[in-house]
Amino acid sequence: MTAIPADLIEAYEATDFRVLEPQEFTLRIGCHSPELQALYAALRVSSAGYLTAWNPFSAETSEEDNRKAQRRLLRRLALEEFPTMNALGIDPSGDWPGEESIFVPGLDLEQAQALGAEFGQNAIVWADADAVPQLILLR
Repeated sequence: MTAIPADLIEAYEATDFRVLEPQEFTLRIGCHSPELQALYAALRVSSAGYLTAWNPFSAETSEEDNRKAQRRLLRRLALEEFPTMNALGIDPSGDWPGEESIFVPGLDLEQAQALGAEFGQNAIVWADADAVPQLILLR
């Protein structure tokens, strides 16, 4: 059971999770990503997290506050010496503006969950060695 409304979960599942570097590609929940598989091989990792600090608990927040929170998340990841790549979560329906995000190769599930919770997120995206992104609910 989750405290997250079903329509919000559906919106998360429909989101295009774009990784912007080194070469742009899009992750979709439940869909194998050959680009992610190739990136795993190139970086010699077997998992990855896709995180944001924008709009905690899916409550629309000012751009200034979102950018501050995102910088805190980037600093937090830098302290742990995780590699990061710029990313952008896109709502294909256009109801929500794009959310700046961070793709973190090598992040394990527990680390991704802890960071998502620390930054007030309802959910995070994570993929293991099969390169199939999963929506991981945190509430």
